[in-house]
Amino acid sequence: MDYERADFAPLRDTGYGVGFHWTTATMPRQGEPLAFDEAVARFDVPAFVQQVAEAGAGHVLFTSTHSRHWMCCPNPEVDRLVAGHTCERDLLMDLADGLAHADIPLIVYYNHNIYPHSPDVEWQRAVGFDPLDAPRYFDNFCRLIGWMGEHYGPKIAAWWFDGGSQLDALPDTPWPRLTAAAKAGHPARLVCYNAGIERHTLYTPCQDYWAGEVCRMNYTPRGPLTPSGLPWYAFVSWHADSRKPICGQWVMDRENRGLEWPKPSVEAIVACQRRFRACGGTVTFNLLCYQDGAALDTDLDAMRQVRRMVRGR
Repeated sequence: MDYERADFAPLRDTGYGVGFHWTTATMPRQGEPLAFDEAVARFDVPAFVQQVAEAGAGHVLFTSTHSRHWMCCPNPEVDRLVAGHTCERDLLMDLADGLAHADIPLIVYYNHNIYPHSPDVEWQRAVGFDPLDAPRYFDNFCRLIGWMGEHYGPKIAAWWFDGGSQLDALPDTPWPRLTAAAKAGHPARLVCYNAGIERHTLYTPCQDYWAGEVCRMNYTPRGPLTPSGLPWYAFVSWHADSRKPICGQWVMDRENRGLEWPKPSVEAIVACQRRFRACGGTVTFNLLCYQDGAALDTDLDAMRQVRRMVRGR
């Protein structure tokens, strides 16, 4: 079938945004973390939106799942499969509504957790991750994502699906069906499938923009579209992971909470944003954050300066 790509302009026109890997592994500034459902219940949405505004963000990317498939919201399709992997509070809805008051669209990050060495074995078994029975997994994926699409409607402006290679490795991946489920409730919703760090592998034409996982500030896009023919976008981590030098650090977890994180170069951030802007794209800068949702002070301070340089305010 011929896929009609959704209009990337609404995301491109945001100029730049900020992203947050707020997950079950995210730690508080000090002490032991709250249980995830309690952290979800206590999350201060107005304070979060205020810091996003201070960063001058035109959009926000926020995780619905990451290292463990435990969602920060209700989802009856997840509950149907396994108990204890959802929350009573609908944090995604509260975030979407709070951001909407500031005219800031929401991109939702989703990690399927079907990696070969995922720590969430319970979820893998429940969702049906078995190459010998891939149709069952795809059925569950479409029901789960489709329910969210209908539930949130236009409040989810875009999906950022991680782990495209794991989906592609399953037999007969029904990419048109997966993308159709992702657009349930809002056909103009943008969809991408991450191929890995700075990779342009096109698993399917049924997506609307490049996932653009980038772990260096000097990445240079060229031309109006990526080598795979998608609009330019980047999700950038500017903090290096000392454990895996080629990777960025995305989460303020237990191992790195006590480390000193150098302040990123404001000039480099602005230059990165302008390079993607010149090619018709946009950028999301990942800010390390704590369990209460507060960004790392040096990251947020840098983005306040970026706001003044880019937005003029």
